[in-house]
Amino acid sequence: MEDSDFEDLRAVLGRALASPYGSYEELAGRALRIRSMVAGEIAAAITDSINAEAAQRPQDSLAEKRELASWVNHELRQLGLALAFPGTGRPAILTATPGRRDADEGSRFRLEAKDERGRRVMSGSLSWAPKLEPIASPPRSEGGARYR
Repeated sequence: MEDSDFEDLRAVLGRALASPYGSYEELAGRALRIRSMVAGEIAAAITDSINAEAAQRPQDSLAEKRELASWVNHELRQLGLALAFPGTGRPAILTATPGRRDADEGSRFRLEAKDERGRRVMSGSLSWAPKLEPIASPPRSEGGARYR
């Protein structure tokens, strides 16, 4: 994309959000819809390239697995994305866990998410990074706040 393309995109977004009438709720609803669409497009666009990058990075030791998981989670978080948890599609992060006997021997990757009650759930473990499926990360809910 060239600079003029970004300016065109900004103008389109401005028109989509501009409204001389309407309530805050209507504007916020449009903004959330736009946010979701943009994040979905970004997720689809980066899926192949983030998987290719992850596949080429070292992942033999626990330290290398942790470094890869940290990199993946950081990159996705910057873009407003998460990983899809297998079976549920809930937003997840990539983690690395040690083996039973030794930190490196048997170290594994897992996906970690929260279930509908907010409890932590883990996927099955894999010795190599799973196929990463980026998805839009939902807006963060405020911990003790009344509004969620």
